[in-house]
Amino acid sequence: MRRPSARIDQQGLSTIKLGASRFSLDDPYYLVLSMSWQAFLGSVLALYLTANLIFAALYWAAPSAVAHARPGSFSDAFFFSIETLATVGYGEMSPQTMYGHSVATVEIFVGMFLTALVTGAFFARFARPRPRLIFSEVAVIAPYEGRTALMVRVASRRLHAINEVHGRISYLRTFHLPDGGTFRRFFDLKLVRSENPVLSLSWTLIHPIDEDSPLHEMTEERLRAEAPRLLVSINGFDEAISSQINDRHSYRPQDVRMNHVFAHILEDKDDGAIQIDLDRIHDTVPVPEGQAVGFSDS
Repeated sequence: MRRPSARIDQQGLSTIKLGASRFSLDDPYYLVLSMSWQAFLGSVLALYLTANLIFAALYWAAPSAVAHARPGSFSDAFFFSIETLATVGYGEMSPQTMYGHSVATVEIFVGMFLTALVTGAFFARFARPRPRLIFSEVAVIAPYEGRTALMVRVASRRLHAINEVHGRISYLRTFHLPDGGTFRRFFDLKLVRSENPVLSLSWTLIHPIDEDSPLHEMTEERLRAEAPRLLVSINGFDEAISSQINDRHSYRPQDVRMNHVFAHILEDKDDGAIQIDLDRIHDTVPVPEGQAVGFSDS
């Protein structure tokens, strides 16, 4: 028997899990929150139509169950089901037999249950906090205080600041074992500053590349062998929504630009305000030729 499998493409990492299903009915809360809005609305519509079709078939099976319904008309039975499920009676059609009243009673109960269920699902999706952080599309390696450093830039799309922000950069590399096997391991990269009291503009996370850095004396051959990933994670308290937020972004080797620095996106205005251009958060400029650096700190 073939085991279920699910593929997740997230933050530049592709994962296939055998024995796990993307749509598992035994975990409905996760299912509702993890699916896209298109899939969620499509599921709600399909559930609504299915329930009405089932009850319409029950009314249609007994032609005398609904008063003023045309004999043998499935459309009349269907629209009567819609009115009953929504507890909206227009007075044109109504149950007239014990069978009709019994089916209508069950449908009203099911309608209350579905209304509560769908309302709760909508609320859960809307109430879930969104971090609304923007990460630079690339990381850069550039001179920093006489050494070399890896840098990543992050900012918030919201107008309000994020308080007590913590940043972390992890380095995921692949080890090749003598027996031909492989295993992967995360290394935490040391940052010049891993905490920020308030993120209202932008924040550049800086990892100095010294002898203790996994990036020290990196070569192209080693880069291909290790197939590394950089995983940047940010968490803090968003005062706009009064909630803790978490977000992350990953970088592949091709997302790292050597001998580039981030373009300036801050500008001091005459009235003392500071202007930030989020549309240019991904922009970089080459390091002047005389300042070109490598992966090592020499």
